[in-house]
Amino acid sequence: MPRFVFIVNPVAGKGQHAAALCDRIEKHFAGRTQDYEIYRTCGPRDAFRFVQSYPTENDGTQICFVACGGDGTLHEVVNGAAGRQDCAVSVIPCGSGNDYVKNFGGADAFTDLDRITRGAPYPVDLLDCSGEYAVNLCNIGFDARVAHHMSKFKRIPFVSGPLAYTLSLLFCILGPISSGMSISCEGQEPMDESLILAVAANGFCYGGGYYPAPDACTADGTMEFCGIRKMSRFQMSQFIRIYQKGQHLENQRLAPKIVYRKGSSVTLRGKHPLIVCLDGEIRKKKELTIRLIPAALSFWLPSGTVPANLPATHAVQN
Repeated sequence: MPRFVFIVNPVAGKGQHAAALCDRIEKHFAGRTQDYEIYRTCGPRDAFRFVQSYPTENDGTQICFVACGGDGTLHEVVNGAAGRQDCAVSVIPCGSGNDYVKNFGGADAFTDLDRITRGAPYPVDLLDCSGEYAVNLCNIGFDARVAHHMSKFKRIPFVSGPLAYTLSLLFCILGPISSGMSISCEGQEPMDESLILAVAANGFCYGGGYYPAPDACTADGTMEFCGIRKMSRFQMSQFIRIYQKGQHLENQRLAPKIVYRKGSSVTLRGKHPLIVCLDGEIRKKKELTIRLIPAALSFWLPSGTVPANLPATHAVQN
């Protein structure tokens, strides 16, 4: 069995979960011979630095870094673990969105310490976004601006992740809603587009419950790209409900407004700096190349969980 290292973000989920979770972890391992450790992060990027510099076990024991926080904590842990051959990554979701675990049936399995410790590693894909990894997806443009402002609404008492996303969406729709950019998929000739938003997806869900790529799978070696062309605010208000449910790709009326591709890479160049969101982390970039790296991360699945949309040729042993 691996050494479980629980990396706890004390402010995730408005700081309501850390103390109780640490107590639950201590009680779970009490009297057991299984090796574990709890580390509480001290601020932004601390989880990344901790995982990246964590020493390799001399006896070859595998390490399972468990991100205890939201999608941002998982993002840091994944980037710290990427490239290491001695570890796996898992998550106990304590944030407001917890979108990545929805690719594996939801949060329930990932809050069950017994199922986690009886789990097994499984190779999942990563998105290399010009040198920084995203485990779930990368979104650009209007939606990234929504994610940027969402953090402000999440500070309001009793505002959940989905509600914060909706409030931010209403706020951003009052400003510019499209961005001019050049898109090149798989190295093909660039397309000049005016897009409201664009998503390069490894997983299928973000924003606390929006489904831009409903057929995406975290372990199939394929990235899905979905871009939404400029439309009026009235059209946008109608589109959002369809997009949230993941029904936009099957809606023939919306087909002229959608750029959709499957592949392994896409390059975007903005006429102005693009607002980019990597698993909820905001960046500004004039140019961005996103490449899917198959089976780049060993992800520790709780016992009994299986990735959604998994091709029949793949198997999970846990």
